[in-house]
Amino acid sequence: MADLASLIAKLGPRFGVLAESSTSQLTVVARNGDVAIGDLFLLPCRRGPDRVYIFRATEYANIFNRTLEMSDVARNKLTMPDSYFAEDLAEEQLVELRGMVLGYAQYQDEHRGWSFNRPRRLPQHLTDVFRVDPDRAEAGEAVHELLISQLGESGLVIGHLLAGERPLMSVPVRLPVAALSHHIGVFGRTGCGKSNLIMVLLDGVLQHNRDVHRSNAQGPKASVFAIDPHDEFRTWHANTGGADGVRGIVGGYTDEERSALVSPFYYLTARDALDGPLEKRVRLSRADITPDDLASILDFSEQQIAFARQVFAEHGERWIGRLFAGDLGADGEGRTEYLPGTISAVERRLGFLAYGNTRLVTRFDPDVGLPYESVLPDILCALEQGRVLIVDTTLLGELEQFLLNTVVARALFALRRALRLADSPERLRSEIASVFGSDDESGRVGQCSLATALLDRLESGGLPYIADGKVRTPDELPLVHILVEEAPSVLNPARMKFGSVFRDISRQGRKFGIGLGIVSQQLSDIDQGILTQLNSQLTMVLGNAEERREAIKAAAADIGALAAELQVLGRGQAVLSSALKQIPLPIQVPIYGANQ
Repeated sequence: MADLASLIAKLGPRFGVLAESSTSQLTVVARNGDVAIGDLFLLPCRRGPDRVYIFRATEYANIFNRTLEMSDVARNKLTMPDSYFAEDLAEEQLVELRGMVLGYAQYQDEHRGWSFNRPRRLPQHLTDVFRVDPDRAEAGEAVHELLISQLGESGLVIGHLLAGERPLMSVPVRLPVAALSHHIGVFGRTGCGKSNLIMVLLDGVLQHNRDVHRSNAQGPKASVFAIDPHDEFRTWHANTGGADGVRGIVGGYTDEERSALVSPFYYLTARDALDGPLEKRVRLSRADITPDDLASILDFSEQQIAFARQVFAEHGERWIGRLFAGDLGADGEGRTEYLPGTISAVERRLGFLAYGNTRLVTRFDPDVGLPYESVLPDILCALEQGRVLIVDTTLLGELEQFLLNTVVARALFALRRALRLADSPERLRSEIASVFGSDDESGRVGQCSLATALLDRLESGGLPYIADGKVRTPDELPLVHILVEEAPSVLNPARMKFGSVFRDISRQGRKFGIGLGIVSQQLSDIDQGILTQLNSQLTMVLGNAEERREAIKAAAADIGALAAELQVLGRGQAVLSSALKQIPLPIQVPIYGANQ
């Protein structure tokens, strides 16, 4: 670790001098130079223990050394260019920088290293100021050493620290793998680079799982369930001569690694033609769907959802088929009679699940030869074994896409709750049946077929909840991250009036090891209860001032001082704010595959 004198030697010539300071803002006067909003500056200080303050420019102005009005100088230059604007006036031109103090790093003799602190102290008067030049590798190394506790020493590399308009390639920024069991927001308008950011995250998760498998990394594996509405992540840009996607990563594994880290599949699609053994046709069964799943993606009145819940209570997993067939049975004792208009309205809303209208949902009625056909049990088992699953939804309708995400999230959350409640294998079997509403003793049918399929996999080891005759805890299982694309469509307040599994996960998912990834072009339409639970936020360029205000309000760390920078972010640039870090960090996300 470099001491203060060695660190100063890496920074190059002095750029300016500190003029004014407070714990929230510094003012620096410097020679006339090419400065950008977001430029980084370091201020070495020997008032007290050796410290280096880190300063980020948020605004600047051109000034003159002498008491001259800029407008007077400009007017005289216009009318008397040769006689007035002499060469010696160029020496009077300075710049005045203002910006936020990120904090300071203090040298610890006992550890022979630097520890980062929030800005509770100030540098001494007239402290020298050094600009971090992206072309000077030594300067980037100094920043990395000072900010290592904020940048992260291990985890998922999501970008490099921005210094003005350019990244410091020697200063990678990492998210801890544990962030996947928390909640992450990725916000930005179309074309800003959200898909590339998600691809970089998926690559990082796959590399982490491989490192854990090889004993090169500690901690649990991680799983991701990623809806891919544009079918990008599987092949990325391979079809146009660019880098391959998850297919290429998996193709580089050994047979043993594919068996341990990928099998039985990594890619689910609504296409009938499959290209490889690790791909599978995605199907749900009507038996997998509850009225509450549909209330999360469709508009229902109170009477309509009450009617749907009653039909489910009476017919269990066969409720959708019975509704379409009109075979609801005679009114029983205590049953509420609903108006025909209510029944018809529910049937219309479920029309996208009718035979011939969906490529996702299969019919279910064992009495007429329509057995349970669903990939949901295999999806749940894969997520509990540390798998990255990409779901191509290009051939699915919007409602089918949202339904798939909702059903998987709700079923996984139910399983983890059952696991938390169980203290023995026998109790675990009972709890799994109970959370899916199946109970032979009370006559509840619920989702019997799904529960039976999961119990079969529990016995075979496909659902890895029992080890050495004992029930495992959620802490021993992979972290699971569920990406929600087009988040406002399912996470708006209107969709949550009857409850939502996503609201439940946002509030309780962390203790079960389940995190949400909220991907959206806008924040203003997302339920505030969801936004307040985000632990990490990656804010890219947004469409308007209202969305930027929402992003600042929702950020896990205060990014208000970076409001000006949010307006000028380029493609692939983002501001990372996280409860897991003390300060916000503007980053440049690498272009996936650019160095391959």
